[in-house]
Amino acid sequence: MRIGLYGLPTSGKSFLLHRVRDIEILAGSRLLKNICSDFEALSQEEKHRVRRELALKLREKDTFLMDGHYSFGDQVVFTEEDGELYDTFLYLYVDPRILEDRMKNSPRNRKYLQFPIESWQEREIAELRQYCHVHKKDFYVLDHPREGYFSDLSPALQFIRQIVSGFSCVGYARKCAADILGRVRGDEITLTDGDRTLIWEDSSALLGYTTHVFDGNFYTGFQSWRHLGEWTRYLQSTGKIGKSLEGAGAHRNPRVLAQISEPCFILTSGWEEFWRGLGEGLGMEVYGGSQMSADTKYFIVKLLQEAGKRVRALGDSMNDYFMLKQADWSYLVLRQDGSRSGSLKNRDMEGICLV
Repeated sequence: MRIGLYGLPTSGKSFLLHRVRDIEILAGSRLLKNICSDFEALSQEEKHRVRRELALKLREKDTFLMDGHYSFGDQVVFTEEDGELYDTFLYLYVDPRILEDRMKNSPRNRKYLQFPIESWQEREIAELRQYCHVHKKDFYVLDHPREGYFSDLSPALQFIRQIVSGFSCVGYARKCAADILGRVRGDEITLTDGDRTLIWEDSSALLGYTTHVFDGNFYTGFQSWRHLGEWTRYLQSTGKIGKSLEGAGAHRNPRVLAQISEPCFILTSGWEEFWRGLGEGLGMEVYGGSQMSADTKYFIVKLLQEAGKRVRALGDSMNDYFMLKQADWSYLVLRQDGSRSGSLKNRDMEGICLV
């Protein structure tokens, strides 16, 4: 397991690495200087050559976590060898306003203020995520929406331990796709989201649970992992684990049911026990849990297509966006008042039908 930790200058990558205890830690900048002591004085072309040399050399190691940079402003330094080196990519997200303040107070990093910090960070996340989608690699954004940074690193450190222990959205997608393929004989498969898609409501809200985990609008495996952990603790503390969705007041969405073709499978980041009851009533298998992220849904579609299937997908939010863009037929489910999820603001919706 080779893990790359990315993020903008002053995001706190080194601070995080110094506290990781479950895997060997490598410092990328120090290793570059071991290859070439005057690395900073090199031309961009020479720096690129040294980065490639380091990445190739590190393929001899099987397990480690190392920090790195995707770009410096508009200059991308990520190499093809970097991409091939890592199995998993982590991105340490910090609120742009906090990054700007840190850079202002750092003589070494003040030079980066010439670049628009918010769009720089957004571009890195989007391009790294796209790379991982193409190459079937795990990508997780580590963020803390309420504070804008990690004043307490415990969630990030716990998640890294989960990864080292085998947590993988790509791996889970492979298991789901294999199970679906074992159940389907025809060429067409339908995948549907659960909350605000198959049912009008959000199941967690029906049971009185609210979260800020998704406020950053990333929906990677880190957010799905935190969400399920928080929700499980809430349900245990309130004694609501045994409650059914329909018993909690959920209503099926007839517009979605009209679009569904057999066989259909439910992909949900919600509480699986609730959804299994509804799934059984509709004759649909349910796949969920802490590894069911927006990327997992995308990979399930991609794997099914690579197996020769055509996929119809239905969803309502950013958690479904990549699945909808990849599917052969896609349906974005509108809210009862006809509006769409705010999480999809400024997203390219070409090829997606509205329901």
